[in-house]
Amino acid sequence: MWKQLIMTAGVGVLLCQGQTASASEMTPQDLVHTEKSVQQTKQQVKETKQSIHAIKTKLKQVDHHAEALRDKIEGTSKNLESIEKELVPAEQSLFAKVVSSVLPSAKAEAAEAEEAHQTLVEKKKQTSETLKQLKEEQQQIEATRQDVKTSYDEKSKQYKKQTNQLSDLKKQYEAMAPDQFLMPAEGRLSQGFGAASGQFGYTFHNGLDIAAKTGTPIYAAEAGKVTKVSASGPYGNHVQIEHNVDGQTWTTVYAHMHKVNVKLGQTVRQGEAIGQIGTTGNSSGPHLHFEIHKGNYNFSASSAGNAIDPMKVAARLGGASPVKATF
Repeated sequence: MWKQLIMTAGVGVLLCQGQTASASEMTPQDLVHTEKSVQQTKQQVKETKQSIHAIKTKLKQVDHHAEALRDKIEGTSKNLESIEKELVPAEQSLFAKVVSSVLPSAKAEAAEAEEAHQTLVEKKKQTSETLKQLKEEQQQIEATRQDVKTSYDEKSKQYKKQTNQLSDLKKQYEAMAPDQFLMPAEGRLSQGFGAASGQFGYTFHNGLDIAAKTGTPIYAAEAGKVTKVSASGPYGNHVQIEHNVDGQTWTTVYAHMHKVNVKLGQTVRQGEAIGQIGTTGNSSGPHLHFEIHKGNYNFSASSAGNAIDPMKVAARLGGASPVKATF
């Protein structure tokens, strides 16, 4: 199975490509951290994708504005050329000056021509100013477009980096996580699944016992919701967690606990610490009694009922043997 070694660094995860990590080097905390990193990176990818979409929309708006501005500049330039062609010469001919000084009608016409000339001059001035402003706006739009394009390029690189990181994290998680359930504690198998002696009133042991020192951490075998937290009965301090795996409901039981770290209704991740091994209830020594039920919890003192042998469906990280020979 493909493996990588995890090292935590702040809120991130460093993946040491090409290095193989044995199951003993991996911990449930690594599994939880990696799963959190997968979810966090998924959210980052989603947000970056949304940013890219927004930038694309902005770029289209800028391009549309730039195109409209080009049309305005072209129209204003043509208008200016037309005005310049209509302008009467700034200086009249000598003949026109003589005529306008002698004939009253010619003088009136000259005055009208001068007024028309001044109107065109003013119109040219205003049109030239408008053209100048449009060109300045065009430069600003181009600068804005360049900024938006730079932002798009940066976000695209970020998106590619994040998607690559997400792919690596998913591979990391798949390499670490068991196919179905995580063996919830490290220790020695002191009693397996099957026929029992009748001690404590049962002739069938519908789980397995993992012996370990009091205080040894207990981890959630799979992600799910805590449906029972109790301190009474033959199981002593015990917890039940309901899981949904590929549409199938499962229930796991953790009994004889020294300490319980979860509350009723709490949602837990696979590998999350839920308590400690102890010897409460009907127990002859510190150990974890662990059960897996296909469906809701259904106890039988004389048969398996809907309980499944954990040794067949639960493993340590990286697919290693379910429990250690010694602890």
